[in-house]
Amino acid sequence: MSASNAISPGGLFRGAPAYQARTPWGAGTGLLAAAAIVGMSFLGAALLPPLLGLGDAPTGLPGPGSGAERPVGDMRVVAVWQALIVALTLCASSLFGGRARDVLALRAAPAGWRTYAGALLAMVVLQLLLAGVQHSLLRHDMLTDLRPFVDLVRGPDWVLTAAIVAIGAPLSEELLFRGFLLAALTGSRLSFWGAALVSTLLWVGLHAGYSTVGLAEVFAIGLFLSWLLWRTGSLRVAIFCHGLYNALILLALRFVDLPASG
Repeated sequence: MSASNAISPGGLFRGAPAYQARTPWGAGTGLLAAAAIVGMSFLGAALLPPLLGLGDAPTGLPGPGSGAERPVGDMRVVAVWQALIVALTLCASSLFGGRARDVLALRAAPAGWRTYAGALLAMVVLQLLLAGVQHSLLRHDMLTDLRPFVDLVRGPDWVLTAAIVAIGAPLSEELLFRGFLLAALTGSRLSFWGAALVSTLLWVGLHAGYSTVGLAEVFAIGLFLSWLLWRTGSLRVAIFCHGLYNALILLALRFVDLPASG
């Protein structure tokens, strides 16, 4: 990859943003379709696992990507939820003449590994800034929102939990919110950043059990992932960073004892 490609459209820090919405869905129909995908996936997650002998139906609505955000009777139910989100999003992206690869911006990242390395560096800087704000200004226990998940990642189903958190979450959430929905909203008066704001707020709604500070952090991360998509034109970069972020949290929870709350 030549150096000139690093400053062509789609470069992470230089050059013009590369994102282009390529979807047959309008803003209104896209919102309705996204709501239908969430509703149908929840219904499927409630009905299919008992029929297939995979466990009981969920007692509460799990986030489509997080898996561990709300305890459920059986993590396999959450895996079904995630699989349905992915499948229905791909199907919706292929309707009305659309191509899933274009609608969901699943094209290759420009500049190859350099883009991923730059995105990883930017994510580390963002996390350091957020941690600094929480620790020095808000006096907030940064581990509050993580403590309930320790038993999940250290329990007998930890491998399934890892798959749900590090694979299912990035795929289902990014495909639906920053892939399908953001593209549909971008074609309206909102433009890209208005669409990013709306889709991020809806994504934050999936984390309703978090503290106020935790929700603010999720919101910041959502806008960061939207920025990655805007700069590179590739949802693959956002999926990569989302997955790595979740995987690192999971590893920390599994192998590092959290200090007592205070």
